[in-house]
Amino acid sequence: MQITAQLVKELRDKTGAGMMKCKEALAECNGDLEVAIDFLRKKGLASADKRSGRATSQGLVISLATADKRTAAIVEVNCETDFVARNEDFAAFANKIADLVLKTPSVKTAEDLNKLTVDGHPFEEFIKSKIATTGENISVSRAEHLTLPAGQNGIFDTYVHGEGSIGVLIQVKAETEAAAKNPELDSYAHEVALQVAAMNPIALSSDNIPQEVKARELNIAIEKTKAELIGKAVNKALVKEEINPAHVDSEDHMKSNMEKGWITQETVDKAREIIKTASAEAAATMNDKMIHSIAEGRLNKYFMESCLLNQAYVKDDKKTISDLTNEVSKAIGAKIELIAYRRWARGEVAAGDATPEENASEAAG
Repeated sequence: MQITAQLVKELRDKTGAGMMKCKEALAECNGDLEVAIDFLRKKGLASADKRSGRATSQGLVISLATADKRTAAIVEVNCETDFVARNEDFAAFANKIADLVLKTPSVKTAEDLNKLTVDGHPFEEFIKSKIATTGENISVSRAEHLTLPAGQNGIFDTYVHGEGSIGVLIQVKAETEAAAKNPELDSYAHEVALQVAAMNPIALSSDNIPQEVKARELNIAIEKTKAELIGKAVNKALVKEEINPAHVDSEDHMKSNMEKGWITQETVDKAREIIKTASAEAAATMNDKMIHSIAEGRLNKYFMESCLLNQAYVKDDKKTISDLTNEVSKAIGAKIELIAYRRWARGEVAAGDATPEENASEAAG
């Protein structure tokens, strides 16, 4: 497969790795983007916090709830330019769609909107009329209506950050009706919404992360740990021979540093032999049990820091969101429980934040 500049750019956007490293990864992985992402992560060159499937679309994310807080909606309406997104008419248009979603229980995806009418006109015509007015392509990439189950006490809380750049929706279950109506529950739910906007958790808890995702992540952590240990052994061997590891850490660097006169061909040849020998020796003497333990520790730490209930509370890092939940439960005199959340950032692919479980799979991958 041909490695195009666009493919290299896409891999860079998804991983944050350098252009040359992305090109090398794609060449190594026969142009397979997803395999290249894992390849870079195993090398420690890409972050698990980078979400795949980013787009560059403009627009607004809107989340809102009914007055009784038992029903909520979240929607993302996209356009081509920031100029249109900041226009009051476009904001009113987007809010009208959000209100339609709030009033329509059948809307679980953006596609469901096409079955509805607005002011007596099919939804598709409603969108086309705005396209004609703005001169830009406009679409609804995501939409979801949520309602508390009959007989369940609780509330939804919503928050919109950065003039529509991030929309958050929180669902909280309360043990009693009185607890659901307690102002302290409102305050708590809003604090959690702010937490979600700021800290971008990948799931509600580690229990919400699919086992296949955990297994995949453990494999990546193991390979990354091995690569780091080999890298340390190689660097130690190079320094021992008075070779700067930074000058010979890739073929491209070797070539450019020779052109600059920083190293000689003799140094490069010697470095290649040291790298080959030290890498082989380090790989042959690795303690698999120790590496597995290190990788598991890293993975558990990552999940602990990335799952909402385990995250440190942004306003008091001595307590977690789980601790905060327990504190509010005691203060209210009834058990409360975080049930779900949505965090949609403008420009994400629709599947990116549909559920905490899907969120975890995408973020971790």
